[in-house]
Parts: sequence; structure tokens; C-alpha cells
Amino acid sequence: MTETPNLWDSGERVPAEPHNTLYLELLSAYDAARRLLQNGIVLDIGCGAGYGSDHLAHGDRHVLGIDYAPAVARAAARGYQRRGVSFACMDGMRLGVRSASVDLACAFQVLEHFPDQERFLGELARVLKPTGLALLSTPNALTHVGPRNPFHTHEFKPDELRTFLGRHFAFVRLAGQRRPEDIYVLEHACQQVRQWDVLDLKRLVPRRLISLVVYTLARWNRVTPPQRMSFGSFPLSPQTDNAYSLFALCGHAPLPEQGFEPVGDS
Repeated sequence: MTETPNLWDSGERVPAEPHNTLYLELLSAYDAARRLLQNGIVLDIGCGAGYGSDHLAHGDRHVLGIDYAPAVARAAARGYQRRGVSFACMDGMRLGVRSASVDLACAFQVLEHFPDQERFLGELARVLKPTGLALLSTPNALTHVGPRNPFHTHEFKPDELRTFLGRHFAFVRLAGQRRPEDIYVLEHACQQVRQWDVLDLKRLVPRRLISLVVYTLARWNRVTPPQRMSFGSFPLSPQTDNAYSLFALCGHAPLPEQGFEPVGDS
């Protein structure tokens, strides 16, 4: 047996599962990043399973996906062998990347995981070219309710995030990402089903069967199944307070107007 099947059981990372709405949200973030850069060097920090790095590796982009766990980096390298994408085991707080060498750095749902977020942002600012861009996403502390994620060290409110990023980047622009209402209906239905799983048997159920159950629950509740949702289901807008996730576009030089909803540079 390989090490791959159990890499995603902890809940720290999001596997590539079309029925998983978190997977769709992450892919939509990578799609937004892809519109920011036509060619150049891309650093994908916290690449996890590698599907985001693969999504970015089109055209003349050269993508390096990194994860601090050796087994995860190896699994990503095995799963995605497209030309222009590679993977490495690396700590985001100690980036083994030359200063001022990266055109675009992505860190989606990663910032909240670092024990030293200040050090991570310092490293991110260091490796970015003078004209480079950093695109981050992180949960919105104003709307992120429910049990605390044990892997999150700190979650940010919009104004707090803008101030924090502004200590490392001369230009910062925030946006918010919304989730469709169908997801909340579906999550409630799935939660009701999970209440019957007192023995935690879900981890033994084949992924394909779980996907079928989610699809069936969605149709039963008359909402769109995740498998049929598009990237447009997770739009970015200037409104941040009520957003599910916060996005930040950062740089050392003035930011482009295209490819990201403007809020105003700081």
C-alpha cells in the first residue's frame, strides 16, 4: 500500500474531490490567479495535492508547488507531471528560493496555518520580484463560525488583514469571496447524515460512493450538486465584511487593474 490514500484524512489539506466544495473554492482561487500572469515564475505555497499548481501550469508559466510535508510533495509530484510544473518539500517560513525571483506567489488558505505568520510574510515579500504579485486567500474571521479548525493558528478580520499585509507590501488590495446558498443547504443535509455515523465509518467508505451520496443529497434538497458548480459560483467582490473568505493581492509596485476586483490600494 502506498502512503497516498491516508494523506488527506487529517483534514489539514483538501483533496481533489469534485463533491468537496472546499476543493471547488480552491480551484476557483487558482483560476483567478491564472488570469494575473501569462508567463513567468509562479510559486504555489502550500500546494497540497498539487491540483492547483497543475491548473496554473499552462502557457509559459513555470510553477513550483511546495508543501512542508515530504509525503505530500512526493504525492503531488507523482500525480501531476505536466511540463512546466514541479514540486518540492519546503517550509513557507524558510523558503529556499532566491530573493526577487518570483513573478507570482500564491498562498490559498495557508496563511492561517503558520505558527509565525509575520515570518512567512517576510519570506513572501523577499522572494517576490519588484514587479511581482502575491495572491492570498484566508478565512474571514467575521463570518467563520462553528468549531475552531485545530490547524489554524490565527484567522483575520478584513481590516486586520489589510494592516498586517501592509507591513510587508507597499500595495494591498482586498476582496471577498462568497459561497452560493446551495452549499449551506447541502452542508446541513450532510451534517444530518454524519450524525448517524457514530463509529466514524466514513473514512472506510470509497470516495466514489461518498461523491454519489453528496450528489443524491443535493438533488433531494433541490440544490445544485457540487459536481455541477462552476468557478462562477464563487465570485470575488469588493465586499469583504460578509464574505466567506478574504482575498488579498499584494505587491511592491502598483497593482494591475485587470484580473482582480479592486477595493483600493493602501
